[in-house]
Amino acid sequence: MSIPMPWGNEDPLTDALYQLRMRGAFYSWTEVAGSAAVSMPQFPDTLSFHIVSRGTAYLEVDGEEPRRLDAGALALVPRGIGHRVATEPGARVRGRADLLPQTMLGEAFSVLRLGPEGEGAPLAMLCGVVAFDSPAVHDMLAVLPAIVQVDSGRHPVMAALLPLLAGELRDPRPGGEAVATRLADVLVVETVRAWLADEPDSVGGWLAALRDPQLGSAIAAIHREPGRPWTLAELARLAAMSRSAFAARFTGVVGTPAMTYVTASRMRAARAMLASGRSVAAVASAHGYGSEAAFSRAFARTTGETPGRVRRAVVA
Repeated sequence: MSIPMPWGNEDPLTDALYQLRMRGAFYSWTEVAGSAAVSMPQFPDTLSFHIVSRGTAYLEVDGEEPRRLDAGALALVPRGIGHRVATEPGARVRGRADLLPQTMLGEAFSVLRLGPEGEGAPLAMLCGVVAFDSPAVHDMLAVLPAIVQVDSGRHPVMAALLPLLAGELRDPRPGGEAVATRLADVLVVETVRAWLADEPDSVGGWLAALRDPQLGSAIAAIHREPGRPWTLAELARLAAMSRSAFAARFTGVVGTPAMTYVTASRMRAARAMLASGRSVAAVASAHGYGSEAAFSRAFARTTGETPGRVRRAVVA
């Protein structure tokens, strides 16, 4: 009989947040004088963040009211949504952030200055675009609002992290990029955690289910082992509920039936394996399919793509 480790993680929400580990990031220190806006194009499967160091910025996402960000504010834009950062609502767009002239201080860090005042610009902020390792992260990003905004002054951990991250990027030292990425890891997790604390009524979908004392353990188990041949009865046992009660509660809270959610999570994990170069046969076996044909049919039905197409896109 195995004995659980005393330091094992039993909190489903913590387990989900732990998966917010970045595999790539690009940062830009931006200073703007006068009236101007910079557009951020849509980058699929990424998250953008903006931290205002001094002055006031406005974050604009189509279909949303402009969000005012004062010094100390941090905002996340999940799911790679295209957006604009402006000195005032409706300011003229000067260009795309990735195409404007800027000074590169490394492969993953630049300094962008707009306007005549240079270093004395009234608006200064740190912006970043990050991608993640775990396919389960996309489940989390999908249920976050278009803009997640937090005031770092209300959260001591964030307030301590911001100057550390900015300093590591503005004064590069050996290993600085690795340190900055780890700090950004923690900062993004802390921002999501702070938002969950500040806006508990805004949480929906599976993220709300994670906070449910019964559904949370089942959701976390699906994320940990998406390839396991889960059954409704097994998930109900994890939640200490009857099958019928579990099925009804899961659909009511998450918004989709439990087994539909299992399939979607499994195919998202399978897609990540295919994108890493694993063979279709290996991915099919890892996710409980007895044949490539059966896996390919399920994958295409769920994602609208064939496994071979995903692999060819990587090789190309």
